[in-house]
Amino acid sequence: MNRCCWSGIDRRGQRVHGCCAADHPTALEEALAERGIALLRRYPPPRRCGLHSPGERSRLATLRRLARLLEAGAPLSEALRALAAQSRHARERLQLRHVRHQVERGTPLPEAFAAAWPDFDPVHRALLEAGTWTGDLPGALARIADEQERRLQLRRSIRQACAYPAVVGAAALALMAMLLLVLVPRFEAVIGTAPEDLPALTRAVLATSEAITTLLPMATAIALAAIAGVMALRRSPPWRRTLRRLTDRLPWLGTTRYHADLARWCGTLAELLRAGVPLLQALPLAERAAAGGSLERPLQALQRRVRAGEPFAGALRRALPAATEAVQLAGVGEASGRLDEALAEAAEGYKQALEDRLKRLATVLEPLLIVLMGVITALVVAALYLPVFQIGGPIQ
Repeated sequence: MNRCCWSGIDRRGQRVHGCCAADHPTALEEALAERGIALLRRYPPPRRCGLHSPGERSRLATLRRLARLLEAGAPLSEALRALAAQSRHARERLQLRHVRHQVERGTPLPEAFAAAWPDFDPVHRALLEAGTWTGDLPGALARIADEQERRLQLRRSIRQACAYPAVVGAAALALMAMLLLVLVPRFEAVIGTAPEDLPALTRAVLATSEAITTLLPMATAIALAAIAGVMALRRSPPWRRTLRRLTDRLPWLGTTRYHADLARWCGTLAELLRAGVPLLQALPLAERAAAGGSLERPLQALQRRVRAGEPFAGALRRALPAATEAVQLAGVGEASGRLDEALAEAAEGYKQALEDRLKRLATVLEPLLIVLMGVITALVVAALYLPVFQIGGPIQ
């Protein structure tokens, strides 16, 4: 959809204006007419004009409400109209209206969603297509919401596990900066003693403070350049894959990401199979949920083996020998005809293992950071008090 600005007249005869996103003038006129505004003129928006994205949580709630309306027997067009009227986000209202216009013209719902949301996940589109084939559109929308909620829960677990250590680490850095950049230079100016007459610990603390003060502008510039470089790399898929492969080789981080990728892949494949997507079509779609990581090449090899006629469990055992839990559950599920349930159980197991690893890390890091902060504070305070004791010794 293209962004545009408009001006019009409301029911009271007053001139109003605003900016929005619309695919064609007719959709804009109909959207404004629902609000009682007569369109006078539309024109290109300024550079800084835009609509805020409602976010993944708002989209998840919208999908769940749409599933409930369809399950209650509401027609698709009327359900989309009701959701657009109830939405609190202007951009989401326009996106839902765009979907409704496309559906009323005969466009399939997966294509209409993909056109309205440019970032619409291919996995979600496949789930919608499967729901269209089987006639269970409410179930497909509920599965999309469940799959998206599982991703959000995984991200939330990682952030919660890293939040407290990050806060303690930031507090430790702030305390060190205050001691070394504020307190120590003032002490050096007050003490008035030659450096060679000071204790070794005091000289070391003073030298550290001076080095940090000298190198602080350069370190700040390097940090800003690194942040800018990371932001630029995030927009480049080849560099992002290279950085991901380098970080995957780190001992603890690589294993943690491996479990996270396995949880996403198993959960996505389970949802696709549960929705009725054939295995050969579901495998490349599920691979996108773990794309860019250490699973990319093994999963491509898995697809080749399955296409060649090899059983899924055997191909998985050869492609991912380290994923023993997924291999065992896949073997049981394939033999019993419940592969989707087995993969869903494997995804839950890997998710729980990931959460346990993050909790153990937080449990170890928290006291270590507190002890480190206390030791550094004690050393700095001792270094500042030693010259005072040294000067006061001859007086006694």
